[in-house]
Amino acid sequence: MELEKKHSILTKIKRLSGPREPLLDNDLRSKRREKIIVFTFAYLMALSLWFIVNLNRDYRISIDVPIEKGAIPSNMALVDGLPENLQVEVSGDGWKLINLYNNPPEIPINLIEGEVNLFNQVRQRFTLEKDISVLKVEPLVINIELEPKISKKIPIQLHTVLDFAERYGLVNDPVFEPDSIIITGAQSHVKNIDKWLVSDTLYFSQISKNLTEVVAIDTNDPLIELDVKEIKFIANVSEFTEGEVSVFIRTRDIPRGSIINYNPSTVTIKFDVPIEQYANIQNQKLYEVYVPYDEILEDVTGFVTPDIELIATDFKIKLRSFQPKAVAYFSVLDD
Repeated sequence: MELEKKHSILTKIKRLSGPREPLLDNDLRSKRREKIIVFTFAYLMALSLWFIVNLNRDYRISIDVPIEKGAIPSNMALVDGLPENLQVEVSGDGWKLINLYNNPPEIPINLIEGEVNLFNQVRQRFTLEKDISVLKVEPLVINIELEPKISKKIPIQLHTVLDFAERYGLVNDPVFEPDSIIITGAQSHVKNIDKWLVSDTLYFSQISKNLTEVVAIDTNDPLIELDVKEIKFIANVSEFTEGEVSVFIRTRDIPRGSIINYNPSTVTIKFDVPIEQYANIQNQKLYEVYVPYDEILEDVTGFVTPDIELIATDFKIKLRSFQPKAVAYFSVLDD
């Protein structure tokens, strides 16, 4: 009986003591949160009071003030660029300076030829801001020069690096759309520009299909306007196959009655042609091989190099090689 009573008493003690630990942890967390809240509130109050007291004093700061450019006659253009912002040093009440720093007013500039005193322009604008004094303006003055505005159409030049997959190549030269641009600006800026070089270089590797790429057009000269902002680079690509043909050598501009024979009498030409055109070139006369008669008259070696001329210009044929590079010749005399 005594053992049962002791066991019952221990069980009750455990039940009573068990939940007390988590209750103590919750109380500690609650007290810490209260301390943090009180500290944060006191800190913010102290900071606010510091601002209220100190920002009522006079301060001196520098701010960037944007320029509002006035209109220019439609037939004229600026020769030199204007700064986007002025650095203005001002003094005044702290609260007003904060607002001025965050929302600086634009300074209107009349674009009339001659010298403009920016200090006066800024001071006139800041008269609307009470209790604000303008101490310094950088730059202090600017000189505005205007010239007749002209426009000019010039070709576009773009550097490309094209690396083709095996047996692939260009069917024809790449094109730009548009292939030229119109630039507009002061006469001295525009008159000496003959082409527009795109600053970026296009890189393509393992090309095996047609290319179409949009390229941005920009200018480093803010005083030159462009009529387009981008162009399209287009290149037709095809898989090529190799062909071979033997062509007899002819003599061009030979006098009547003269005969020139060559040894060998034919040249073997190897060429590449797009696969889709290969069937169409069968039984077509693709090349003409000739030697100008004047070249024979000037020669003292007995050997000449024939010229190879593509005459099947409807096909995209590319010359690879021809053999032989030089041939012997002799004249046939009539008896």
